[in-house]
Amino acid sequence: MSVTTNGTRIIFAIGLIVSLMAGARPIVSIRAASGPADAAPQKLDPAKVAAAIKANAQALKAFVWQQRMQLQLKGETKKTTLHQMNYDLNGNLQKTLLSEQPAPDSSPPPSGGRLRGRVKQKVVAKKTGEFKDMMEGISSLVKSYTELAPQQLQSALNQAAFSAGQGDMTGSVQIQMANLLQQGDSLIIWIDQGTLLFRKIAIVSSYDQKPVTATANYAMLPSGQVYMAQAIVNYPAKQVVVEIDNLNYQKAQ
Repeated sequence: MSVTTNGTRIIFAIGLIVSLMAGARPIVSIRAASGPADAAPQKLDPAKVAAAIKANAQALKAFVWQQRMQLQLKGETKKTTLHQMNYDLNGNLQKTLLSEQPAPDSSPPPSGGRLRGRVKQKVVAKKTGEFKDMMEGISSLVKSYTELAPQQLQSALNQAAFSAGQGDMTGSVQIQMANLLQQGDSLIIWIDQGTLLFRKIAIVSSYDQKPVTATANYAMLPSGQVYMAQAIVNYPAKQVVVEIDNLNYQKAQ
């Protein structure tokens, strides 16, 4: 995966999870693990959640917005890109690069003699290739959680822990699924009880036997649509953090 062109895919083909949830029957009863009874969510109809998410996603296609992606390595920002995002008449997502820092050709030329320069270029190319492979692997890992097969998802939901969202997630239903693809992993989804739309998702897993986490927070536009405001993928073993921000939503002309 190229982190500059497939940032959206890093996370979050989450709409597919919702469409799969529509196949989870019967209606899921939800009880809060603790807290006052009137704070406990009573029912969650997966079909209604799926319909709400689908309608919301369709409404968002009428907007143009910007997506900023920042790649950090060992605490240092290595690349920041800004794209304009919009859907074409066929419903396909389009990305137009507005800015990139540093610019692709801004790297200084290799220092030293010609041989040393070539050796250095090969080392850099090798490290770049390894980094790209790692990012592709992490992307595929995260994507595997957001594109669970219907049978896997239904099985996970049947064994999921349901509770009322707490703190800044008050008013949501928290659905926690564990041991989906790896022993000890987890996928947590918070769904707003009023809008039936996502408020947050969190993935905990591992890549190359080392922890990977991914989170996405959602926000609401003045017109009522909910969008993924920020997503963060963190791979502490290599001190890699990818942050994606969606902003400046405007109705397409």
